[in-house]
Parts: sequence; C-alpha cells; structure tokens
Amino acid sequence: MELQTQIDELKASSKRQKIAIIALASVIVAGVGVAAIQPTGDATFDTITCKAWKVVDKDGKSRIGAVTTPDGIASVLWLDKDEKLRINASTDADGQASVQWSDKDGKLRIVAGTTADGEASVQWLDKNEKLRISARTLADGEAGVGWLDKDGKLRINSATLANGNASVKWNDKDGKVRIGAATLADGSSNVQWLDKDGKVRIIAATIADGEASVVWADKDGKARINASTFADGAASLAWWDKNEKLRINAATSADGQASVGWWDKDGKGRINAVTTPDGNAIVQWLDKDEKVRISAVTFADGSAGVMWLDKDGKVRIDASVASDGAVDLPTSDLKPK
Repeated sequence: MELQTQIDELKASSKRQKIAIIALASVIVAGVGVAAIQPTGDATFDTITCKAWKVVDKDGKSRIGAVTTPDGIASVLWLDKDEKLRINASTDADGQASVQWSDKDGKLRIVAGTTADGEASVQWLDKNEKLRISARTLADGEAGVGWLDKDGKLRINSATLANGNASVKWNDKDGKVRIGAATLADGSSNVQWLDKDGKVRIIAATIADGEASVVWADKDGKARINASTFADGAASLAWWDKNEKLRINAATSADGQASVGWWDKDGKGRINAVTTPDGNAIVQWLDKDEKVRISAVTFADGSAGVMWLDKDGKVRIDASVASDGAVDLPTSDLKPK
C-alpha cells in the first residue's frame, strides 16, 4: 500500500478513535455504570467482575479507568491531575490494538497500533494534531517511515521492501520527488537527483561487481557527462554534446595506461593523448578525415620527437631530440612560399 494512502486512512482513523476516547473518558470521569466500591481500609478480592472501574487520587479525581463497550472495545485510560485523558490503551472488535498519548491540552500526539492483518505502526502528531511522522511495518515484511511538513505534505519517505530493496525519497513542497536513494538486493546502490519537472539530472550508482559511476543529464534528459570506475581498476570520464555524441573521453586502464580522446561534432576523432605503462607519452592531431597530421612523442629513455604529415600521410617535418641531447630536424619536399 502506498504511504500516502496509509496516511489518509490514518487521519480518518485517528478522528474516529479520538471521538471514542472522549466518550470513554466521559464514562470514567462521570463514573456512569461503575461499581462504586469504597472500602474504609485495605481489601482483598479473589475476582472482581465489572464492565468498568476507576481509580481516584487523594482528592477523589479519576486517574485510571478501565472500560468495555457493547461494540467490543476494551480500554484502560490514564488521566492527569486535571482529569484530562493522557494515555489510552485499547483493543477493538476487529482485532486492532493501540496505545494513544495526548498532551496536557488533550490533543492527540502519538498513536501506536497493530492491526488484525499483521500491520504495526507508530504515528506522531504535532500540537495541532496534524500527522508529521508515520512508521509502519506490513505483514509482507515491508517497513517504512514517512515525514510530513506542517501542511500535511509528504516530504521524506524511507522504506525497506520484502524483496530486499531499501530506499529513501525526498519530496519538495509541491510533493514532487527531488532525491531518491536506494540499495538493491543484488548489492548495488544508487542516488538520483530530479529537477522540479521530475526529470532525472544526476545518477550516482555502485554495482555489485564493484563498478561505480555518476551520470549527469541535461534538462531534456540526455546524458552529458559520465564518470565511471570499473572492477578491474580502470576509470573513465566522458562528455557528450546536446546531440548525445561523444566529444571527450578520458580513461585510465588497469595496466597503467591513460588516455584522452576528443571527437568533433560529426563523431570523428581529432585529438588523442596517451601515456603508456612503459613511460612513453604521445599526442596526435587528426584532420576532419581522421588522418594523423601531427604526432608528438616523448619516450621513457628521455628522447622526444614531433612529426608533421601532409593530407596524403607523408611525413613533411620530423624534429627530434635524442636522449644524449642531439637535435635533428630533417625535412621532406618542403616547398618555398
């Protein structure tokens, strides 16, 4: 059952119970139908059978009473020194049992109960008798706690389900879910952030196999950024444009390699930068036809080089420095301006 439906039912039930409590309290205070046993001293009885009884204080004020009614209700009531009802423990004909606490002004503040179908609940009300917190366990194993604001709107809802999932949701003042956090029975977990229009904007998740990721989406629900770590130790960070085309991807692999790639709006690779586990590093620039035009490299031995290629893939300039400091700048078919 949805928590909001349960809350609505509780509000109606609380009103009915309050009317019954007032009626019962009136019986106790007035002493109607109560066997008036007033011994002058101590007395011992094996059995007392009655439909109601009450205990009074030294001033003769009713403080504790027990009552049964023709419709099957049985209650024990506690009243304060001003004979205001403070605690009521009762069982109903339908199998429900409850304990209710009222404040010094006679307003209902806490209700704890069990139902015939196996449900158990505790509700907290504010000084205006508005429901603010509701905790429940259901017969199927589900359990939940809901928090309401002063206007009666559900703001936080936490629950564990019979299938092993658990979740917490936060609603804004308009009742829309803005944040949802969950752990699943398979060991994965996630947190989602939604905007005021109910669209998911950020998802952070861990998978049972050890993977973890965060995805950012734009206002149209399109993924724009994805950061991930993998079970084998690899990690990546990718950016997409508004047309969901991959534009940048930065990654490290389990073997120690790291790379960043850039793509243009047509999905063609334009720049690729890599460091290898053996200590080499390279950056390549490609043209719109994905042909390498410039390649810059540093090697583990300390040497470095830069090559320029023409559109036909021919090397035109090759500049390098060797590990011993020697410099070389050969050229091929250079045409004067």
